[in-house]
Amino acid sequence: MTPGRTQGKASCEECFFHKNMLCAVSGSGPCATFRPAHPEGLRPPSQLRFVFRQERRLQVAWPFPSADEQVALHA
Repeated sequence: MTPGRTQGKASCEECFFHKNMLCAVSGSGPCATFRPAHPEGLRPPSQLRFVFRQERRLQVAWPFPSADEQVALHA
């Protein structure tokens, strides 16, 4: 959407598929496949950005026993 332009109701006349004569739906009003017609063509839908979480702990809560501790435990 361009700045200063208000978003109105979707109509068949503003659909990419209708403007390019690719619409196969007969009926009035926009359908579930409505995509706004932009001069540069179809745009993929915006996706969420992947953000890495910061490490919350610097030390593990239950550390694994060392090799020497394992031998002593099972001896």
